[in-house]
Amino acid sequence: MSNKITSFQLCSLMLINDVFVLFCLGGGISAATAAGFGIGSILQLIIAIPLIVMYKNRGTLDYCGKIGEILLLFGIILWGGSLFSMLMSAGKLVFVPFESFGKLGNIITTVLIAVVCVYISSSGIRAMSRSAVIAAALGVVCLAVVVVSAIFHGDAENITTVESTGFFSELAKGFGLSGGLAGFTVMLGFVKDNIPRTAIGYFIVKAVIASVILITGVFVCGGIMEITEFPIVSAAQLTQPFSVQRIDSLFLIVFTVFAVYSIAVQASAAEYLTGEIFPFIKRYRCSAALGIMAVLGAIWGSSGMITAVAATGGMIIIPIIYFIKRKMRV
Repeated sequence: MSNKITSFQLCSLMLINDVFVLFCLGGGISAATAAGFGIGSILQLIIAIPLIVMYKNRGTLDYCGKIGEILLLFGIILWGGSLFSMLMSAGKLVFVPFESFGKLGNIITTVLIAVVCVYISSSGIRAMSRSAVIAAALGVVCLAVVVVSAIFHGDAENITTVESTGFFSELAKGFGLSGGLAGFTVMLGFVKDNIPRTAIGYFIVKAVIASVILITGVFVCGGIMEITEFPIVSAAQLTQPFSVQRIDSLFLIVFTVFAVYSIAVQASAAEYLTGEIFPFIKRYRCSAALGIMAVLGAIWGSSGMITAVAATGGMIIIPIIYFIKRKMRV
């Protein structure tokens, strides 16, 4: 593969996707949600072990075969559609056009983000991953400010008083809302560093960041959880660390940037896989992938998070295919 990237760049790309999903997380959250997402990340690492071994031993996705690549492409397209759906749902609380123009504003914002995604993806995976490091750093600053502010504005009692739907339900949610695993599988092949160490580090950091963000949301919004549609967005809007500047202004920038990169990385992964599966398709692979994702997102509407669970199917099937093929060759 060309356009090799570092492990830090890969983690930046993928963590942006994971954090954006948390921004769009709807419904109530609790300490059990944080635990579910954290443990869910470890389960994802276990499922990804065969793929890590595959890259370490062969350095390519070819060992999965065309069927495996098609399943991955299917998962990436589904996940990209889910991201657009999440954007349309949570964006109504963040973007001004949503509020001013209703559905028209929804369409305008989605189209603009898709255009920016095409531009970013066209610059190549290496350039995109480099700029993602800057975007991730901006997100870290925003997260740090919100967490520190939450310590002073939140209520620690919310951790124990907020009710949850049950640990296993939260675990299923945490695992299911990580459809970015299909894109991670493709992007892992571009890493020039130690692949096993990169994957392990990514999932551990992912578990920690998800837990911190969710606990922060409970701290701030625990008292109004029943009437809060998007708790993480509300937590960012309710924290006021500075007397002259609102943190939700910074969050607006971070939300938009993370939306763009989350979708762009899926489009880039889809573009690469399309070229591998259908080498005769030379042009407009990225644009076509984004178009399909945007249409799916519009069709699904607010049910995108439910559909996201299906996007993890490829990640469950791919390791099985890998082991079967390996067993048959022994």
